Amino acid sequence: MKKKFQRKRIREGIDVDITSLLDILTILLVFLLKSYNASDLKLDLTQGLEMAESESQHMTRFAPVIQVNKEAMVFLNNKSIGRIPASGSMAVLTQKLKEEKEKFHAQKNAKTSQPNELVNLVFDKEMDYQYVQRIMNDSALAGCSQFKFIVKGNY
Repeated sequence: MKKKFQRKRIREGIDVDITSLLDILTILLVFLLKSYNASDLKLDLTQGLEMAESESQHMTRFAPVIQVNKEAMVFLNNKSIGRIPASGSMAVLTQKLKEEKEKFHAQKNAKTSQPNELVNLVFDKEMDYQYVQRIMNDSALAGCSQFKFIVKGNY
C-alpha cells in the first residue's frame, strides 16, 4: 500500500479593513456621550421666570424645586405657595418643605436612604439677593441645608 502524502496548504490571512467601521463607532460614541443626561431632574418653569445663565455642566439629583419669579411669587414643585413677605420669614415655605421631606422618607425606606437635605433653587435673573438669602434661610429652617442653583446652560 502506498501512503498518500497530503500536502498541507498554507493558509493565507484575510485582510479586512475595519477603519471605516471604527470611524462610525467613534462618532456614535461621541454623539451618545454628548447627549446623555445623568440627571433625573425634570423642570417645568413657572410663567414669568427668566433664568440666569451658566457655563457649568454638572447635573443635580432629584430634590424639591423652589422657584421665585420677578413678582416674588414662590412656587414649590410648580405649586404656588404665596409671595415672599416684606419682612420676616415665610413660614408656609418652611412647613411645605418639611412635608416634602416627610413624603420623600415615606416613599423610600428611611433606614437605607440618606436624609434629603438638598433643595433645588430657581430664581429670576434680576432677583434681589435679599430674597435669595431669605429663601435659603427658610429652607434651612426646614432642614434643607444643601442648595443647588438651577440656571440655564449654554451648551
